Amino acid sequence: MASEYFSNFPYIGYSLNETPQPGELLWVTDIFRRTAPITNLLKNRQLFYRYQIVDGETPEMIAGRVYGSAKYHWVVNILNNITDPLLDWPKDYSNLVAYINETYGSIASAAGSIHHYTMTLSKVDSLGNSSEETFIIDETKYDTLTSLVPVVVTFSDGATVTTTTTRATVDNYTYEIDRNEAKRIILLLKEEYLSQISSELESLLT
Repeated sequence: MASEYFSNFPYIGYSLNETPQPGELLWVTDIFRRTAPITNLLKNRQLFYRYQIVDGETPEMIAGRVYGSAKYHWVVNILNNITDPLLDWPKDYSNLVAYINETYGSIASAAGSIHHYTMTLSKVDSLGNSSEETFIIDETKYDTLTSLVPVVVTFSDGATVTTTTTRATVDNYTYEIDRNEAKRIILLLKEEYLSQISSELESLLT
């Protein structure tokens, strides 16, 4: 998969020395060349639709089913900023468990250790409109939120907005599960645009 995928990228000369001597340049794939044009392309949302990856699916499988050929797996990867399928593609459950065990020692250890802290602000006005925002905070900020009571703001017209603050901890197990699940949502190029867009991508990357 990798060789065909990266065949669409240009090469650049690379050396560990600031002033390379003749013959010292190592020609490597320039994976950063794609960033700007792909970002601009993704702004045209009518070309894409959201897709949720299920366990066991690979870019080749998706490309084969959606575009009729596994060779278009590079289109799936490049439009979703996937440079390393091992890191950027969602793991199936068994591989995710193995990763968590390797990283944290065990599932129990991951579930029993804190990854980060959050603060959630929930607002409800007198008309019944509501909103909610969650922020990542540090431990010091978390500790200051020990006595949480709703705050009601009343405006001159009698309207009110009630803000409720809550805090939470996110353990490492939950963090890894949520991060893996987030990777399941990708953008797929609509089939009718495949020929045009794949040609444009190839030209941008050469």
